[in-house]
Amino acid sequence: MRIIKTSSYNHITITYFELNLKYIIKFEYSGMEQTYKLDKLEYIDFSDLEAKINNNFMTSIKSRFDDMSSEFKKFYN
Repeated sequence: MRIIKTSSYNHITITYFELNLKYIIKFEYSGMEQTYKLDKLEYIDFSDLEAKINNNFMTSIKSRFDDMSSEFKKFYN
């Protein structure tokens, strides 16, 4: 597995990996992570995939992190 690119968006670290015929995208925020595995053949090239990571998608990712954080806090109450 090799890292293709790292970037960030509103304190969310995004790491793109390539492994065999898959792209793996890992989002990290506040000690939590979300990982998505995508079929490489569904995209023309990496820039095609990267273009799909837009504001709407990142808003959804952040919302999921908020939900995860909320659930995690229940462990301490």
